[in-house]
Amino acid sequence: VYQEHHWNQKKVKECKGRNFDNGRRCCTPEEPCDEGEGDCDGPGDGGQHDGDKGCKGSLVCGSNNCKKFGAYYHEKDDCCEKSSSPLIALPVNTQGLKDRIQDLFPNDKRCRGRNFDKDRCCTAGTPCVEGEGDCEADIDCNGSLVCGNNNCKAFGSFFHEKDDCCIKPEIKTITQPTLNLKCTGRNGVNGRECCTIVGGCVEGEGDCESDNDCKGDLVCGDNNCKVFGSFFHPKDDCCIKPSTSIESVPKTVF
Repeated sequence: VYQEHHWNQKKVKECKGRNFDNGRRCCTPEEPCDEGEGDCDGPGDGGQHDGDKGCKGSLVCGSNNCKKFGAYYHEKDDCCEKSSSPLIALPVNTQGLKDRIQDLFPNDKRCRGRNFDKDRCCTAGTPCVEGEGDCEADIDCNGSLVCGNNNCKAFGSFFHEKDDCCIKPEIKTITQPTLNLKCTGRNGVNGRECCTIVGGCVEGEGDCESDNDCKGDLVCGDNNCKVFGSFFHPKDDCCIKPSTSIESVPKTVF
C-alpha cells in the first residue's frame, strides 16, 4: 500500500497546457507526454504537426480535449489520450467493394484533409479548388474562393469534422475595419502572428492563441472575432474583457 501511495505521489503532470509556464507544445517527439498531459501538436490542429509523436507509446494527440483531464487547462489545449476505434470499418468480401472504397477514399480530389494529407495541402503556392481542404486562410484557396469553417463534411464523409474547405464567398459586401485596429486576424496583413508581432492585442483584435497574446487583463476568446467585424475569419480568436462569472487561471504560475 505504501509503495502504491508513494508511486502516486511521484506521478505529477509535467505538461499542463498553455496557461502554465511550460506552455503550448510542451509535448514533443523528443519528450513525449503521458495520458492527460498537453499541449501536444497533433493532426487535429491541421497544417504541419507532429502527428501522435508527442505522446508516449500508442497514445494519440486529441483535439481541444484537455478540459476533461483538468479544469486548469485552456479550452483549446490538446492532450494525449488512448486511441479510439477507427471511424471507418470496411467489410471483407463485400460485393462492389471497389466502388465502396472509391466513395470513401476518392482520388479525384488533390487535397482531402487531415485524415489523408500528412502536411499542409492547401497553401498560397498550391491553392485549393472548391470542396478541397484543409485550408487555413482565404489565401490558401484558388481565385475568389474563401476558406470555410469546419465545413468539409458537406463535400464528403471522408473529411475530418474540423477540416475547413474552400468555398464560393457569400454574396455580400465584407465590411472593412473602421476602427484603428492593428491586428485583423488571419486574413489581415500580419495574419495569425499579429498579436505576437505587435506585443499584445487590445480588445477586438486577433487572432490570439492564449491570454498572453492580449494586453493587460484581457483574455483570448474562442472563434469570437466576427462580433467585432465581418472582415475577420470565422475561426479568429479576439481579445476580450474577462467574464466575471468564470474563474480565470493566473497567467504566471509560481
